[in-house]
Amino acid sequence: MRLTLFGLWAMSETSGKRTLETAASPRLPLRQRSLLALLRALGGKVGKQDFQKLLFLYTLHCRQSGVTPPYDFVPHSYGAFSFTAAADREKLVRRKILADDEWWQLTSDGSRVAANFANRNTTVFALRNRKLTGDALVAETYRRSPYHASRSRIVDRVLEDDPATRNLIATEESVRSVGPLITIGYERRSYEDYFNELLQCRVTRLCDVRRNPVSRKWGFSKRTLSDGCRQLGIEYEALPELGIASARRANLNGRSSHDLLFAHYESTTLQTSTDALDRILAWIQAGERVAITCYERNPAECHRSRLVKALAARSPRSLLPRHL
Repeated sequence: MRLTLFGLWAMSETSGKRTLETAASPRLPLRQRSLLALLRALGGKVGKQDFQKLLFLYTLHCRQSGVTPPYDFVPHSYGAFSFTAAADREKLVRRKILADDEWWQLTSDGSRVAANFANRNTTVFALRNRKLTGDALVAETYRRSPYHASRSRIVDRVLEDDPATRNLIATEESVRSVGPLITIGYERRSYEDYFNELLQCRVTRLCDVRRNPVSRKWGFSKRTLSDGCRQLGIEYEALPELGIASARRANLNGRSSHDLLFAHYESTTLQTSTDALDRILAWIQAGERVAITCYERNPAECHRSRLVKALAARSPRSLLPRHL
């Protein structure tokens, strides 16, 4: 990087090309650019709950328009909510692009930044929806996606005159038919997509079996992951004794090296960590639905595939683990 009279030359994370970053046009992820363009199109100042709901409706608009939506959402206490968007708000506040107050509000510098990201999609959406506010806006999101209203505490209030939608929400059948034990990797998943998988499987306890539960991907380090679990009514349990040290995972190349690593894992860790295995089985015996989590999307590339085999062999009942 080198500072010029005109701004800061920075290396693009995606293309490797050098791009000019200025105070008026800072380098931001695409999702944040979409967020700022939408906020500007809505007038530059929107209440916190209203903006989350408008952003949710905007993601539905994007899908209908054949555009990849910038955020995913989970069902929360007041309906659709994006943890990632809330985290991005904090980042934009720190950069003085958004005001640090009770609104989603562009600063004067933020208005200049957002002007660079104006686009027809956000403009059209804002013209159609900017008058929606408060309970009327919340009710519209519930009608558009009953699943995202399935955990709301205010359904009866905002849909007092809409018994048909209330019934749809009460009978929401997004539950998957799975057994008491599943596994899930967060590779190539957003934070919200990851939690939607857990919620739709009615997981009650998430067991993190990474030796070091940290991640460069936002949301998947222990503190943030456990906080999301707490908010969504899922117990979080870190079991690092069931993980594999990073040094042992270095330089893996192909199926044969994975097989050697996991064979060693089975003959060492899984033989000496029986207390941890029995804890998981005790939760299952008590009626919980347990998810084993690590990074890799493909379970064949992750030690959790061998872990669930050990659990199944040790269990007095058939587990039939499901990999998500």
